[in-house]
Amino acid sequence: MRKIGFIGLLLVLGLGLVVSAAPKISVGAPVYNFGAVIEGIAVVHTFVLKNVGDEPLTIGDVQVSCGCTTTSLSKSTLAPGESVDLAVTFDSAGFSGEMTKNIYVESNDPTTPKFILQLVGTVNRPQAYNIAVSDLNYLFYLLIDLRTPEEYATSHFLGAINIPYEKLVDWTPRLPKGVLIILYDEDGTLSDQAAQTLNETGFPEAKSLLGGLNEWVRQFKDKFIQYKTAE
Repeated sequence: MRKIGFIGLLLVLGLGLVVSAAPKISVGAPVYNFGAVIEGIAVVHTFVLKNVGDEPLTIGDVQVSCGCTTTSLSKSTLAPGESVDLAVTFDSAGFSGEMTKNIYVESNDPTTPKFILQLVGTVNRPQAYNIAVSDLNYLFYLLIDLRTPEEYATSHFLGAINIPYEKLVDWTPRLPKGVLIILYDEDGTLSDQAAQTLNETGFPEAKSLLGGLNEWVRQFKDKFIQYKTAE
């Protein structure tokens, strides 16, 4: 009878060991206080996710609060003792006051299937003369003059670069993607063709200035900036 009881005790202990074997997610500092920043400044922080359990940890979906983005994890399965970096960026443009931004990390940790990370701090209003980097990126565009170098030297839009129409195909590999590209020539004939070609080759943001330089001069003659070659 005692032998049966002893065997039963061993079975119970054994089952307890099996149940206790599991992955466990851990982060040394799950809350990052970024202090005070001016609206428009991006807060960047890296959390280190670690598996402190004794079974492989599989990280699934990562969800973030409004205004935050994360980089992709270099690996989603961590062996016991392994860790991986999770970089989080909070773009403070459009926010003000006390902030608490949550990042939810889902995994197969049975005790904490949704681990919560936080960015906390204060966002202060900028001065009237400030502009955020994110706003600059939104406003940025590339202006391309498709006319001949001689015509470009006579007059062109401030900030425009000269790429003659016949050489545009050679420049295509060097043009930035994801950026508004505005093309123009004298009357819009060449720029229409160029914009269509760029749209078809991976530059959906490429646009042709309607009416070209002539239309700009007609509507905004007083604002037109001219550059003339030295005589």
